[in-house]
Amino acid sequence: MSEPLEFPADENGDVLRQMQDGGDDLTQPRVVDFCFVFPERKQALAFAEILDDRALEICISYYEEREMWETIVKHHMIPTHEDITALETGLTAHAESVGGEPDGWGCMQVD
Repeated sequence: MSEPLEFPADENGDVLRQMQDGGDDLTQPRVVDFCFVFPERKQALAFAEILDDRALEICISYYEEREMWETIVKHHMIPTHEDITALETGLTAHAESVGGEPDGWGCMQVD
């Protein structure tokens, strides 16, 4: 078994640490979902337009519980702290530029 990975003491580091402690093999690629919410559908669509990147899959739907529009940006990647944080930061800046906000990220466990 390989040595446990080290993570910074921040929110993304905490999530990755919990995943690792739960048996997730964080060296394996998988689809990571980055979620964003918008008050209006047109804002979610504007966000999707900004993300003109073939490596990203974008899903827009109405989020009943929050009464907002949700955009999930899916990216196949190895879930490293550096890559997740960089992508999340860039996506958040784009979402905020059209009135949205981040709503977390997640992925399926790989054993």
